[in-house]
Amino acid sequence: MLNKKKRVKAGVCLTVLSLSLLSACGDATDTPAATGGAQNTNSPAASQGPATISFMLPYFSTEPPKADNPVFKKLEELTNTKMNITWVPNAAYKDKLSVSLASNDLPQVTVIANLDGGNYAPSILNGVRSGAFWEIGPMLKDYPNLSKLNKDVLENVSHDGKLYALYRPRVIARGGIIFRKDWLDALGLQEPKTIDELYNVLKAFTLNDPDKNGKNDTYGLISRKGIADLDMLSGFFGAGNGWELQDGKLVPSFTTKAYLDALKFYRRLFQEKLMNPDFAVSEGNQSKALFENGKGGAIISTAIDDVVGNDREIKKLNPNGAADIVSRIQGPKGERILASSGYNGIFMFPKKSIKTEAEMRAILAFFDKMFQPDIANLLNWGVEGKHYHLENGKAVSTESEQKLKVDDLLPVPQLSIVMNTDAPLEGVSTPLEQKLKTMFKENVSIAVPNPAASLISATLSEKSGELDKIRNDAKVKYILGEIDDNGWNSEIEKWRKSGGDQGIEEINAEYAKRKK
Repeated sequence: MLNKKKRVKAGVCLTVLSLSLLSACGDATDTPAATGGAQNTNSPAASQGPATISFMLPYFSTEPPKADNPVFKKLEELTNTKMNITWVPNAAYKDKLSVSLASNDLPQVTVIANLDGGNYAPSILNGVRSGAFWEIGPMLKDYPNLSKLNKDVLENVSHDGKLYALYRPRVIARGGIIFRKDWLDALGLQEPKTIDELYNVLKAFTLNDPDKNGKNDTYGLISRKGIADLDMLSGFFGAGNGWELQDGKLVPSFTTKAYLDALKFYRRLFQEKLMNPDFAVSEGNQSKALFENGKGGAIISTAIDDVVGNDREIKKLNPNGAADIVSRIQGPKGERILASSGYNGIFMFPKKSIKTEAEMRAILAFFDKMFQPDIANLLNWGVEGKHYHLENGKAVSTESEQKLKVDDLLPVPQLSIVMNTDAPLEGVSTPLEQKLKTMFKENVSIAVPNPAASLISATLSEKSGELDKIRNDAKVKYILGEIDDNGWNSEIEKWRKSGGDQGIEEINAEYAKRKK
């Protein structure tokens, strides 16, 4: 099953929302928009209501979502539900989740994300093994839509072959490069198709005054804290997706020559001042602002669907500005994009907050109803007459509707388990949105999966904080020039001796069991 990750259903985002919430766009499940939600006789919510469900969700905007968000209000009406949502800033979500886990004070529906060790971090594993969370796998067959969720993605979020979670779907082939198209045009350059061409574009964006203001005040690349863009870039150089097979054994990709080649590329950019010098401490919103405010020309992105929002913000400052995307970069192993796991965070359901199976089934019924056509349309397009109107049977947004749509639908991906492919209502796409849609569809064929996506190592989970720090600090030191190749290899050896080698053995043992 592991090698099937790259075949996680390729429906992907066949239509793309015309707003910045495109982060909601995810891997297409096998789930058609069935009519009607689950009407399970064990659930009192079908005849009573509204049922109250408590949630804890992260948010990525500067302010928490409003309590009177019209999309959520309409969702409550259509599902006969009262949602009590605790919104937590994403930057603080890991700490809040850890405290809530330690105090056994989780709401009924909790997003599990950002914990050291991944979704099944030690604190979650302990809860699963002690029976603190509902196992929902056997229940899904009773729901017309949940029963059709993508089996490969469900495997990715399972533990020991059992399912304790619903996943928030995301696009499979979501990586690439977001760049300033107006800068590219001003310099007479073409979209980069190779690693060398990418370097030349970044150099020109830095040195050749792409904004024509007569000042040397731009950077070719904008990077950020955590440098997830480095991992995406490493795929262009031929590195695997977190893990890769070598001689029949799984090895961490960051230990490979291809990954070191990507590091050398980044170090060259830093040494030649072709990227923002504060990348190691720049938060996501800060790097986003640098790009949109005209200080940088490109972002190597794990989510190129951000381009629609980037383009809109750029045009606010410069009506002639424009963002664009490229995803296929030729490298030593051809064109490759590191695949996502098909999800971003999972919903888990603590038994302390959900006392009975009937309550658990009522919550599953709520999620199942999201696939009903009217609700799927709501979650993807918003409220008709407020966020869009119909023209020739298709959703169209005026400028004022678009602004409301961006604001009101931005938090929806944190709660929704449907994608725009599940919404029967079609919309009018801009050329940029159409290009994005086509990329998502075509790039599945070059998406490189993580062969260890559903494998768990007790050592790597328990020591994730220490091991991640060794690895991540070494990356930054290498880019800054504080260590050379020998220093990098020494840090890898330190990682191995600190538990990495034991973790590799455990991952391979689990991999061997799964192959049988």
